[in-house]
Amino acid sequence: MNAPIAHLYYISVGVLLMAAFHAALLARSSAYTRAYWAFATICLSFSLFQFFCAAQYVAIDPQAAMSAHKWVNFFSILIVALIAYLVASIENKPSSFMVAYGVAGLAALVIVANFLNPLGYRFDSLQQDGFTVFPWGEQINIFSGEQSVVYRLMRLLSLAVLVYTIVFSVRIRKLGGRLANRLIWISIVLMLVTASFAGLSDSGALKMPYLGGFGFLFLVAGFSVLVRADVSNRKIEEIRINEALEREVKSHKIANQRFEHALHNDPLTGLPNRAGALIRLNNLIDINKLNQTKLAVFLFDIDQLGIINGTRGHKTGDQLLREVSQRLQNNLRDSDLIARLDSGGFVIGASGLKGESCEALLHEKLSSALEPPFDVAGSVLKMTFSAGVAVFPDDAGMAEDILAAVELALHDAKSSGPGNLRVFHPSLKESIQSRIDFESALKEALEKKQFFLCYQPQVLASDGRTVCLEALIRWQHPTYGLVMPDRFIQLAESMGLIALIGAWVIDSACEQLARWRAMGFEEVRVAVNLSAQQLLDPDLEETVTRALERSSLSGSDLELEITESVLMQDPERSIERLSALRKLGVRLSIDDFGTGYSSLGYLRVLPVHAFKLDRSFVRDIGNGGKDLEICATSIGLAKNLGLEIVAEGVETEAQMQQLRTLGCHLLQGYFFAKPLIVEAASHFLTSCSHKVLMPPEEMQMTLGLAR
Repeated sequence: MNAPIAHLYYISVGVLLMAAFHAALLARSSAYTRAYWAFATICLSFSLFQFFCAAQYVAIDPQAAMSAHKWVNFFSILIVALIAYLVASIENKPSSFMVAYGVAGLAALVIVANFLNPLGYRFDSLQQDGFTVFPWGEQINIFSGEQSVVYRLMRLLSLAVLVYTIVFSVRIRKLGGRLANRLIWISIVLMLVTASFAGLSDSGALKMPYLGGFGFLFLVAGFSVLVRADVSNRKIEEIRINEALEREVKSHKIANQRFEHALHNDPLTGLPNRAGALIRLNNLIDINKLNQTKLAVFLFDIDQLGIINGTRGHKTGDQLLREVSQRLQNNLRDSDLIARLDSGGFVIGASGLKGESCEALLHEKLSSALEPPFDVAGSVLKMTFSAGVAVFPDDAGMAEDILAAVELALHDAKSSGPGNLRVFHPSLKESIQSRIDFESALKEALEKKQFFLCYQPQVLASDGRTVCLEALIRWQHPTYGLVMPDRFIQLAESMGLIALIGAWVIDSACEQLARWRAMGFEEVRVAVNLSAQQLLDPDLEETVTRALERSSLSGSDLELEITESVLMQDPERSIERLSALRKLGVRLSIDDFGTGYSSLGYLRVLPVHAFKLDRSFVRDIGNGGKDLEICATSIGLAKNLGLEIVAEGVETEAQMQQLRTLGCHLLQGYFFAKPLIVEAASHFLTSCSHKVLMPPEEMQMTLGLAR
């Protein structure tokens, strides 16, 4: 088609679109963000103006040409408002923006009139000769006719905006340099000329297309050169100022500032460290003295942070510390103190407290903030936090004494297990000293061979044969007497001793099983409980392998029991560790089944052989009700999954009878035997080795011998 004019318009559309894209890119990193976005929008509007001009000129019928003409009008009106906003954005004054918003309001009214009028806003009536033929044969649709009042007013508004732009250009002519000024003035002259031609074309005096878009192409170049020059000048000025400041600042002052910051702040979280916390605490003490209010100081500590660092690396531990820091900061006032002490400890100081319940409310608030799981390094970790609290002036009057008090309270909280809160009391000092002595004794217990194992049988519900003995650790101390595991296992975990103690238990249990095998008990295996730290210990597989090899046992001779709540702390990691253990051939079981959470969701993917039904469900099974339903459901679930189930805490014949009826595989409890020392366990195996399936009365008489 012979349409060179239409082709020129389409080419200009592409050029203007590229200019809009370029301005949008510059807007992301420029100090003139709004100005660049405004200029990008103007370029886009002019490209659409050119596009619809071409659509009007090549339209095949008058109706299509008029439809395109209305869009030409729309973008010509929009451009006027955008130019006013562009100037306001560069000038950045409230008065300039008021002018721009006023122009936008008038333009909006004209746009409405444009689309409501069948001929657009330019004409009240049209001349009949709509087509214009140029000498080279190109025929285009050009409208002319009686100009409307709205159009005449809009032309005056456009002229006012152009004058406003000229005045602004005069004021900033020094910013762009000679080349930029020339381009801007050439563009303004071209737009004035093209605007005049547009008016003559609309009146019918001239038959020519709108040329405003081509005039704007020069403004594109002028604007780019102007802003680039301005940015360059600003950078040069900033460099000059920075260099002057650097010369004036003495080097030793900078060094002192860095030293002070490093001395009082934690480099990982950016929070104050212990030294910085003491400074802030002293300030808060002075404020609360003046206001006669209380200052509550908390010390939160991440339980088992050492396990995270050991199993997932310090990078993961550092990320966890940063997220904990952020959550705490988000739930504190600006006037409150937050600092990081050693390892996973965070000090919180909240001043201005008046009621006794304020400490509890603040602890509840912070605990709720820390309760949701942490998404760290691609893993979801559910952490627990121990906390201690001390109050000024009730518990101490100086910053150092308050920190000491709150650390004692935290130590007491952690000794009771993870996730506890303790309030400082003066009696804690004596209690802590006793606990320190207890810890010292625990450190020496393994070396002095004060630990020993007891064994509690697990019998087949079908015929009463003993197939497994669960190894249970005990501590016999010359001063403390017989110490049960619930007093020292958690303490051993917090002290980092559990791996050594656990390795001793596995090795000792395997040695004893080898002795029983030598006595002829070929079908018996031993079960050992694993703590949370043991399960996540990367050396656990090597520990188990060495113990089995030393005792000449196979993997199936050893069963490892893992508490369900431990598995649910980090299910993905637990599955990974259990799979590694299963490759060794050892049996795996879930202890205290039903007391954790989400257990059924993970049970189908956990690589275990059995689970132990918690004694809390077995206790009232003889009375029917919910406990009976839970036991029946659990046993049925185990059968469907091809797993064995062990009922713990069987203490009566009624419980045994009911569990046998339900189809439970193994039974364990005082009804058969309490935990037995080695000699008693050997006697138990000898006395029961010849028994087979028998009536319940006779079975009770036989299995009750060791009670």
